[in-house]
Amino acid sequence: METQVLRRIIAHLFNLGPAWTVMIADVDVASIVTGLESGSAFGYHGIFILAVLVLPLAVIQYAAGKLGLVTGKGLGELIREHYGNIYSAASTIPMAATDFLSYLAEYAGIAIGLGLIGIPPLISLPVFYILHNLVVLTRNFGRIEKILLPVSMLSVAVVITLAMLFHPPAADIILGFSPVQPYGNGHFDYYMAAMIGAVIMPFMLFYQIGATAGKKTSKWDIRHIRNETAAGAVVSELLMICILLVGASGINGLGQTQIAGIIFPEKVYANILLAVCMVSAGFLALVVISLASAWGVAETFGWIAQGDFRKGETGKFYLLYVAESLPAMMIAITLGSNLLGLVIALMASLVIVLVPSGIFVGRLAGSSDVMGGYALSRRYMTSYWLLLLSIEAAGLWGIALELFG
Repeated sequence: METQVLRRIIAHLFNLGPAWTVMIADVDVASIVTGLESGSAFGYHGIFILAVLVLPLAVIQYAAGKLGLVTGKGLGELIREHYGNIYSAASTIPMAATDFLSYLAEYAGIAIGLGLIGIPPLISLPVFYILHNLVVLTRNFGRIEKILLPVSMLSVAVVITLAMLFHPPAADIILGFSPVQPYGNGHFDYYMAAMIGAVIMPFMLFYQIGATAGKKTSKWDIRHIRNETAAGAVVSELLMICILLVGASGINGLGQTQIAGIIFPEKVYANILLAVCMVSAGFLALVVISLASAWGVAETFGWIAQGDFRKGETGKFYLLYVAESLPAMMIAITLGSNLLGLVIALMASLVIVLVPSGIFVGRLAGSSDVMGGYALSRRYMTSYWLLLLSIEAAGLWGIALELFG
């Protein structure tokens, strides 16, 4: 009986797809830095926020996954078809612009991680730039998933192990789940906005729609996508909570740029785990974000027939994928950890950038003209709009307090 259960678990793990990959890629270097900084600044208070974000993350991303499954098209293409080029560009170009800043963070994280074991950025970053391109230039989405899946599993294992090293007090963790938090504190609310931005990023919508469409799976897999998205949302937020615990337990008021140092002088293994965490998270996010950005822009300008690995993809698409993160890699070689000072501002800004893509996903997924009999129900869409409005309002409130409070 135990053997059969283990085999089922392993089979389910190997059957994980875009929903799982994008959720774990969501816990990228920028999110890690945001979680560490939030924990350092406000202890365990952010746990409640992260736990609550499971619901909007699962609801919004499931709408994206179902949209890609039913239509077999990417988000940029769908917006262009139903609303025109201008609206498609209004969704994809801001995402691509902020994705460039994400590339800077990912490369900086990889440089920091490998720097901890003595590998300089001049060597490490070009190697990972080449690896990140080779993965996609195989033009085989099944092979890409087989590469990304073990990387995502490594990230999960390392983050949980890292948190366990610090033995965070159970009583403090329980208090962190209390809905009573220091709201109204401008800095706390700004970190809340950053955590919202770190959890629901625009690239996630583009990736899950395009990657799900690219798998050419049956409409009968809708339940599987729903379950995988829900599981990924829970695990993703669990990882963010673990990172926050590390920040609360192991960092005493360090600034963003100081994270590049040996931040755990009494815990050698923690430094090694942090290095692996930065490298695996950075690499996974590089591939996922680059694909999402390239799909969105290429679909907007008609350089790709559909958001997947089919014959419709042109040389312009692959050139865009290869070129888009190259400047970020070159900048990261020079500036390195100084780039991490941009992370909190980047995460908070994603709350604003999410608006157009979040609106279009909702309109398309709830439309019977687009989805036919698979359109999301009126009840589901009511939940979708309320949750999207709630996270946007909370995020904008935090940004406003930081700027004007």
